[in-house]
Amino acid sequence: MPQIPSLLVLDCTVTVPWYLTDEANALTERLFTGLGRSTYIVPVLWRLEFISAMRAAHRRGRIPSERLAAIFAQAGKLPLTQEHLTLDVAQVATGCERFGLTPYDYVYLALARAHGAPLATMDGALVRACQQAGVPVVTDPPALAEPVAAYRARPARRQAPGRRPAR
Repeated sequence: MPQIPSLLVLDCTVTVPWYLTDEANALTERLFTGLGRSTYIVPVLWRLEFISAMRAAHRRGRIPSERLAAIFAQAGKLPLTQEHLTLDVAQVATGCERFGLTPYDYVYLALARAHGAPLATMDGALVRACQQAGVPVVTDPPALAEPVAAYRARPARRQAPGRRPAR
């Protein structure tokens, strides 16, 4: 596995395994040990995604109640550079359409592009978008949540029966 870059944008998918260790892999462990050695940048929305992931794990019984508060306290002290990336609605919408990403995922890609930094992710759609955008990506292909190939040729969305088209 290649060396961890000195400047790196982290997607939430590589930080959640620091607390849900059954999701950990060689990459997430290497990123964890790089805390404080490399500069890790996350968008402000990382906090919201992280909290959402931990709360979902708690609801599913993966994290005991007494541990949840400790996780939030510890995560708040992680040496992550949280950045406010200013994008207008049209930029985000255009980026989502161009790269086939959710607005949340597009923010990570835009942040990596703005810094000229690689993006660390375990999200197949983000890996594919990085490849398309020419952004270096740090990932662990065998451990991806959904293989990159699944995103190459997505069929158009079909409308649910009985629903009218959006206007």
